[in-house]
Amino acid sequence: MKNFKTYLFSLSLLLTIGMTSCNDEDIPSCSLAFQSLQSHVDEGKLLIEITDDGENYLLNFENESVKITKNLIDNITTNSDTWKSTITFVDGTSYIIPSLGTSLESLITNIEVNPSGYNPLAAKVLMNLPALGRIKVTVHSKENSLVPNVNYFFSNIEKSQSITILGLYPSYNNQVTLTYTDKQGNERKSSTIQIKTNSLKDIFLPKNLNIVKADINKMEPGMTLVSSPGESDEDTSVPYMFDADGNIRWILDWHNHPELKHIGMHCGLHRMKNGNYVAGDINNRQIVEVNLLGELINSWKTNNFGFTFHHEVFETSDKKILIAATKVDAKTADNSNVRILDHIAELDPHSGSISKIWDLAQVLDSSRIVFSIIPDGYEANTFAQSKSNWCHNNGVKETADGSILCTSRWQGLVKFTRSGSLKWIVSPHNAWKKQFEKYLLTPLDRNGNPITDPDVLNGKKDHPDFSWGWGIHCPVEMPNGHVMFFDNGYSRLFNFKDAERYSRAVEYEIDEQAMTIRQVWEYGKERGKNCFSTQVSGVQYLEQTDNRLFCPGINNQLSNGYGGHIIEINPKTGEIVFEAEVQSTGSPAFHRANRISLYPEGL
Repeated sequence: MKNFKTYLFSLSLLLTIGMTSCNDEDIPSCSLAFQSLQSHVDEGKLLIEITDDGENYLLNFENESVKITKNLIDNITTNSDTWKSTITFVDGTSYIIPSLGTSLESLITNIEVNPSGYNPLAAKVLMNLPALGRIKVTVHSKENSLVPNVNYFFSNIEKSQSITILGLYPSYNNQVTLTYTDKQGNERKSSTIQIKTNSLKDIFLPKNLNIVKADINKMEPGMTLVSSPGESDEDTSVPYMFDADGNIRWILDWHNHPELKHIGMHCGLHRMKNGNYVAGDINNRQIVEVNLLGELINSWKTNNFGFTFHHEVFETSDKKILIAATKVDAKTADNSNVRILDHIAELDPHSGSISKIWDLAQVLDSSRIVFSIIPDGYEANTFAQSKSNWCHNNGVKETADGSILCTSRWQGLVKFTRSGSLKWIVSPHNAWKKQFEKYLLTPLDRNGNPITDPDVLNGKKDHPDFSWGWGIHCPVEMPNGHVMFFDNGYSRLFNFKDAERYSRAVEYEIDEQAMTIRQVWEYGKERGKNCFSTQVSGVQYLEQTDNRLFCPGINNQLSNGYGGHIIEINPKTGEIVFEAEVQSTGSPAFHRANRISLYPEGL
C-alpha cells in the first residue's frame, strides 16, 4: 500500500501529463486539498465524519473540514472499531486516516497490575492512540463512598502511551474510566474498563484504620500518606496512603526488593519536583529516589561520604537534598566519645557529591546539657541527653529566604544561614552561654507585650499566652512566615515525673528584626495524654484549606488499642474536620503523616 506522500507525488505526475480527471484549472485546488488533509493528520486531528454534497466529499475533522472532488476517489470506508477510515483513489492507491472510533478498549494493548512488583494497588495500561492526544484517568470510588473519584489528566500527547493507574482498591474489581482527548483537552471518547486487584498479604499494616470523623467538604483534598516503619524500625518500612473512608489506596511493599528489602525510612517519603520520592534509608545507609511504583531510580551510599542518615531528608529549591546526618568521625569536645545526630549534609544528586556540610556543634552550644535523666514510665528506647547526643536533630527544611530550619530534640527550633550564622533560637533561655543570648527570642503575650517572668523565659512554667516546645519534631515554615512544629511535650517544664502529659501542634509568629516570638495557635493540650507522643510525630500546613494536620504517632490511647492519631483542624473555628486512629502493629504507628495528592503534577 502506498503512503499518502507517495500518492501526492503520483498525483502530481499524473496532473503534469494529463492522466487524471482533474483539468488544468483544478490542479491548484487538488494539491491544496491533499496538502490540507495531510496537515490535519500531522497535527493530530481525528476525522469525525464524511459527508457527500453530490460533487465533493467533505471530510470533517475536529474544528475544520477538507473538501475533495469525488472524481479523485474510488471508495471510502470507515471502521469505527479500529479508529480508521480508508480512502481508495482512482489509481488504486489508498490512504488511511485516523478517525473517531467507538471504544477505547481496542486501543489498549496491555493491562498489568502491580507492574513494578512493589505497588500492588497500581496498574500500567499501554495504549496505541490513532492520533496525538491526552488521556484522563478516573478511578471510581466504591458505591456509597464518602470520597470522590480519583481523577488525573496526563500531559503526554504522544500516540504510544503508558498510563500509570493509581488509587486502586485492594481485593476489588476496580472500575476505571479512560478518557481520550485532543491536545487541548477536548474530549473525544471515554470507555470504562475493569482492573482486578489482589488482597494485601504479608505486609505489616495497621491492625485497624478507624475513621472517627471525615467532613469531606471541609477537608484538604488528597489522601493521607503514612510513613509507617512496618513491623519495626529495624524491619522494612511500608509507606501507604489511605482515603477518608479508611481504605488503603496506595502502598509500597519492598519486602522482596533486592536493595530496599530492609529499608528504614524514619520520617518517610518526600515528593520531589520531578514527581518521584526521596527518602533516607538508615538500615542500608543510603539516600534513595523511587518512583510512584516503588522502583529504585537513584541511590547514594552515605558511607561513601563519611556519614549516616537518620530521621529526615528534604529537597531544596535548587533540587539538592538536605540530610539529617551523623558524621562517623565526629568527636565530643573532650575527644572522649563520638557525637551523633548533629550534622546536616547537602547532597547534589546530579554530581553525586556532598556540596555542603553543617556541623551543628559549630552553630549551637554543644555543652548545653539540660535533659540528663531518663524519666520513669517513659519508653525504654527514649534515651536521655548526653555529651554524644547533645542535639538530636530530627527535622530539617529550607526556608523561603534560603536559610536552614531544623528541630532539635534537646535544643529547640533553630534557624541559621547557609554560611552557618545563627539567626534565632526558639528555646527556653536557661543554660545558654552569653554569646548565644542575643539569638534567644523574647516571647510576647497575645497583646504584643514582652513576657518578662524569668520562670517563663527559662522554661520553669508556662504563661497563659505562651509555652515553649519540648522534645520537638517536624519544622514547618508557613506561607505567611509563621513557623510551626510538633511539640512532643517530652519532659515538659523540665519536669521528668509529674509534668502534664500532652503533645500539641503549635504555631508562632517570629519578628526577626525585633527578635520576638508570639504564640498564635495551638492544638493538642485539650486532648491530654490520649494524644501524647514522646517520640516521632509531625504537623502539616494544608495549603488549599488553611487547615492544620496534627499527627501524634506513638503510644496514643485509641478506642481500640494503641497507636497514632491523624487529626485535621480548622484553626479559625477550632473544628475537627477529620480524625483517624491508626492502630499500631509495632511501635510506632508512624513517624510522619501528611495529606498529599495521589499523583504529582506534570505526568
